[in-house]
Amino acid sequence: MDYETLEIEREGPLARITLARPEKRNALNPTLAGELAALLRSLEPDDDVRVVAIRGSGGNFCSGGDLAPDGKRERSRSASPAVTTLDLMNRVYGDAIRTLHRFPKPVVAIVEGSAAGTGANLAFACDLVYASKSARFSEIFVKRGLGLDCGGSWLLPRLIGLQRAKELAFFGDWISAEEAHAVGLVTGVYEEADLVTATDERLETLATRAPIALQQIKQSLHRAMDVGMNETLEIEALAQAACASTEDATEGFMAFAEKREPRFQGR
Repeated sequence: MDYETLEIEREGPLARITLARPEKRNALNPTLAGELAALLRSLEPDDDVRVVAIRGSGGNFCSGGDLAPDGKRERSRSASPAVTTLDLMNRVYGDAIRTLHRFPKPVVAIVEGSAAGTGANLAFACDLVYASKSARFSEIFVKRGLGLDCGGSWLLPRLIGLQRAKELAFFGDWISAEEAHAVGLVTGVYEEADLVTATDERLETLATRAPIALQQIKQSLHRAMDVGMNETLEIEALAQAACASTEDATEGFMAFAEKREPRFQGR
């Protein structure tokens, strides 16, 4: 399938997605959101794909939601006038974020340049966020007279706590990659020259981990955010039982006994 706003590159078990609107600093519009959701859904059943990486083109991750000259969010070329802001957020942007959050395999954001508003929350919705030292983030919505979107209200308090989330959202200030790392929004920060090499190493390592176990771990962690300890223990028991019955689990124990690296097959 050809995409208007995305580029997709496959390297063995790794799928690299690039947001490809460099003239707009990869600002999110309905076309990009729809294509991202569709692409992720196409990768979900593909057992050859174990890890997905998302980055921006042209030196920026995503500058936020695309704004038309009149200050209103850009609408899809095919959208009718009946498509309201609420419809757009729930049906188009919301679908992309829901699909990303529910995607069973690890998704890694690689951030350079700016990640603002919608773009910041797109990065934070990924499982891991690696950034260059020059990257910067902002929950800029309040400076545009807007509320949070793309899951920011859910993500921020869980990632950094309620008070810090309020400070970022109330002021809308830019923070550096190192500041974002210090509060827990970013997983790792690298020099510009080292970003590609360092993140490639992390992605390649992640791709060697047992894929079924990774999916169960991700699901357990996400579900545990919304339930208590008793429910979490039940979720973990079910996930562990599902993993223990796999060939990968047998391989893991054999590799340990034989003092070698495991070779997981996703079975």
